[in-house]
Amino acid sequence: MLGGMISDLEAGDEFEPIRYTVTSLMTSEYAHGVEETGEWFLSDNNPLGRQVRIPLMIHADKMRLLEVNCPKEARLSGVRGPDARVHYEYHARHRSPAYVGEELVVTGRILDRYIKRERVYLHYQMEVHTADGRLVTEYTDRTLLKYRP
Repeated sequence: MLGGMISDLEAGDEFEPIRYTVTSLMTSEYAHGVEETGEWFLSDNNPLGRQVRIPLMIHADKMRLLEVNCPKEARLSGVRGPDARVHYEYHARHRSPAYVGEELVVTGRILDRYIKRERVYLHYQMEVHTADGRLVTEYTDRTLLKYRP
């Protein structure tokens, strides 16, 4: 169920989309954070002549979706629940680059919620498009809720 905690999400839940404009700072800082040194992500000094959003930013997109759709969780604000979650498995298909200055629209939904070996998993599906509709990234993710060693 949307509007609560991440652990409240159920199969079929459709996230409220988010929109944001890619900035040079967010792109270069994310690139530095993952030790990506390619000029593609750090400046306009590359063969395309425009700074490209680093594809790994799909993970930040997921966090943005969860922040908006699970307000009781407030993950980006620093509130943490009693049990850890594990970003278990993901697949990203990057269909086209997104550039600094473009507005992106991130949509998503919960495909499944299931139990395996007495542990609860969520299976997400997301897409990132430019504001004019060009597909940037298709993404699926499996998250283990309430990880306990």
